[in-house]
Amino acid sequence: MKIVDKNEEKTFHPSIDIQDNILVLGFRIKKENDKETDIFFINTEKEYITTEKSEFTNNEQILSIDKKKRVLPKLSHKLGVNNLNKIFERLQDPLDKFNEIEIYLKIKDELKRYIELENDSDYFILTAWIIGTYFFPSFNAYPYIHIKAPKGSGKSQCLNFLNQTCFNAVKARASLPALRDTVDSQRGTYLMDQADSLHRNNMEDFLDILTDSYKKAGGNIRKMIANKNGWDLEEFEAYSPKAFASINQLPEDLRDRCIVIPLTRSNKNYPSIDEDSEIWKEIRSDLYTLLIKNFKFINQTYFVKSIEYKNNNEIFGRKLELWLPIETILGSIFVDKEEILLAKNRFLSRYEFASYQTSDIEIAVIESIISLIKDLNEIILRPKEIAKNISTDLFDEDDKFHFTSEKQKATIVGRAINKFNLATKKLGRDSFGERYLFTKEHLEKIYKAYFNEKTPELDTSTYTEEKNIEKPSLFQ
Repeated sequence: MKIVDKNEEKTFHPSIDIQDNILVLGFRIKKENDKETDIFFINTEKEYITTEKSEFTNNEQILSIDKKKRVLPKLSHKLGVNNLNKIFERLQDPLDKFNEIEIYLKIKDELKRYIELENDSDYFILTAWIIGTYFFPSFNAYPYIHIKAPKGSGKSQCLNFLNQTCFNAVKARASLPALRDTVDSQRGTYLMDQADSLHRNNMEDFLDILTDSYKKAGGNIRKMIANKNGWDLEEFEAYSPKAFASINQLPEDLRDRCIVIPLTRSNKNYPSIDEDSEIWKEIRSDLYTLLIKNFKFINQTYFVKSIEYKNNNEIFGRKLELWLPIETILGSIFVDKEEILLAKNRFLSRYEFASYQTSDIEIAVIESIISLIKDLNEIILRPKEIAKNISTDLFDEDDKFHFTSEKQKATIVGRAINKFNLATKKLGRDSFGERYLFTKEHLEKIYKAYFNEKTPELDTSTYTEEKNIEKPSLFQ
């Protein structure tokens, strides 16, 4: 007996998908009888296809579009039929001159018209990020954007700009249904204003999904959803571009998935964004054209850049996952190399600054351990022993109730030990509590990596470019 499993068949998402040098784009249109239907534009290896069917043929193989109950974006909202027809005309014209860099410059100029960013390089990065939202299925991971600034600095204006330019963008609440409707149905760019609400106590499950879904591998979510008859197991996609606007820092686990774009409070009177302006459909039309014509080249560039960084080991880990799509976009549309380098340096400085913020109590914990280890190569300590070396005032600042028991102090110390992996080994509990083995060599490495270049962050109307403040080694 031959077993056939339909789960193993290749299917395409109806809104946007890029697989095996094939691009699928989907929209919703209204026919003469006022009935709505989905229409798909497909760029195969050999031809362009426009169809209302959920199947198409490539190299004599029948491929499927997995529509499910997904509601696609209206063509009239994103492009309009006239702009789509113009795209078709350009694609069929072998003499059409398509200048990729002009799209980049147009978006960057519009950004400067509506929003004041702190640094010119932020315009380079944010423009590349906007363009990349149309190509994100090609990337293994896609960075989040965190628009961080005090009240009245233009965070909502910036989100409105992203809402007009990013792929299938939707401004939505911090809720699982809103995320599912935006991402699973439309693979849209999820925009969240007032992201300070993510610190609320009931946000743990939602935060777990956000934390995982910056990567394609973490994008499939399975949740038990309550209904009137009990519970259903629901599976949906969560991987997509996402942007958050907030006054304060995002929750810790989300922070190092983000590129921080700080805004400055300006004295200039910037115009409000007119959502009905034709400039937005014009920009989206340019971006769809770029996607259709260049998705294969961007796939290749991403692959080549991945190999380059793997060989030179200049950037690695999560930092590389977040930077690689930005550099791929900038390089693929032929942005000046000096501009790419400025964007890269800005990204690296902001990433380190935002991801590894250390609090006074965390600094006190490692300095307390170092003072206890003295001239030894290693030492076994319990969190409550370390806590005795730390000023009570620091614990009270860390504790929201401004009263810290000895047990709470030990818990706070334990949190810092685990956050920065300060211990070489966890030895388990004895009658006096948890025990950790600390070695001088390991502590020195952690201290240099996270604590030796701390620059305090100021919640003021503006930021300054990060400067490393070199502290003397505590081991000398």
